[in-house]
Amino acid sequence: MPEDFKQNAAFKDAVKEGIAEWLNQQFAAFGRWTFYGLLSLAMGGLVYFALVGLGWKK
Repeated sequence: MPEDFKQNAAFKDAVKEGIAEWLNQQFAAFGRWTFYGLLSLAMGGLVYFALVGLGWKK
């Protein structure tokens, strides 16, 4: 790549936009997995407390 092309403002903007889109996708995927992880922990806790309430012993 020629040196003057790298310094072009349009090139810099395109790279910034591409990186921003990629980061948004990564954060969205992380958020989805975090939500499902917390939801599964909460459901596991509810099942545990229900079983303990019904007389299940450790």
